[in-house]
Amino acid sequence: MSSQSQRSAQLDSPYIMGYLSVDRQRRYHPDLSQLKYLTSIPKRKIEYNLNHNIENAIKRTSEENEEKLTLLLKFLLDRKNYLKFLHSPEITFVTYRRVLISTMICTQNQDPISIVASLFDNCIYLCSVDAPTISAKASTLTEQFIKINTWGYKLKQFMLSDSPNHKPDSKRPVIENEDFFICYSAHIGRHKLFYAAQTDGMFATHPSDDLEPPATNDFKTNLNYLRKNHYVELKTNKEIHSHRQEQSFKKYKMLRCWCQCYLAGLKGLLVGYRDEDGVIQRVQWFETDDIQRYCGVAWDGQTAIDFLDYFLSYVEKCFKALRTSSPGEFLPKVPVTLKFDIDSFQKITVTKDVYNEYELLPDWFISHITS
Repeated sequence: MSSQSQRSAQLDSPYIMGYLSVDRQRRYHPDLSQLKYLTSIPKRKIEYNLNHNIENAIKRTSEENEEKLTLLLKFLLDRKNYLKFLHSPEITFVTYRRVLISTMICTQNQDPISIVASLFDNCIYLCSVDAPTISAKASTLTEQFIKINTWGYKLKQFMLSDSPNHKPDSKRPVIENEDFFICYSAHIGRHKLFYAAQTDGMFATHPSDDLEPPATNDFKTNLNYLRKNHYVELKTNKEIHSHRQEQSFKKYKMLRCWCQCYLAGLKGLLVGYRDEDGVIQRVQWFETDDIQRYCGVAWDGQTAIDFLDYFLSYVEKCFKALRTSSPGEFLPKVPVTLKFDIDSFQKITVTKDVYNEYELLPDWFISHITS
């Protein structure tokens, strides 16, 4: 890790390269149908009851890690002629933003993480898998934890609308399966990245005809529309009543939030503070550039960036070493797959021959992406 600590990597400006929507059945759609809009930020005291209609909420039917890269792979097949990195000799890391975030917060978080990587046609596909300790925790999730998770979805319903010139509709049941993703290209250090980021909403606090989405499914028209706007992240948090609670909030939650904003170039973060009963009476807006200043010495963003850069270098070196020592494993159309476990001390352990256990790239993707 000493060589890693001497670096000072930077992420260049993330550039929007695509989008996709996910409906209530978790089906992929190549359109803007699930894009939401933040049309106002309350300045006065509010009272959002996050329990409203909670008994009718349509719960999430699959965990993110269970889906692996399926939605992203469908997008890649749809746009394979547009995405030049799929045909480039330069290595590109392809993943979801959440995988990059989990790596970055290793510098602060004590939970181990596991990431599977598959190399195919000069793209390294990364996907998180549940570490054993995380799986054990998931099996003991309490009813209260599940309710708090639904509260997060309900806040978005209170704050986000289906149109930039209309108010949100908080009366209908929450549908946890629905999502909107924006896909970005970027470089961190010397590494080329392509990643999809679940996006809460577009910043639209000043109604304008320019904010109305195009009445078309033309890919480039919609892409230009997305590129000229800004986006926000929404979070709920328990109301802070003590210095200890505030320090915990800054040290853990705000690091993850900053990573989310940083990787997608978001305008900012809106936090809704709730009481024990799930009622929000105030919200607080954080500009992305102000988050680190607010958190002070609780964490260092550069350390998180540098560790991500270090991890990507380590993954790439492992594949290069395997290519040199075992060229027979690099046959055409056979994804080579490695598993990387990162412990609470940022020590990385690599395991090979795990393709059958962690199949990231199904046959339907491999057969069509090169055709």
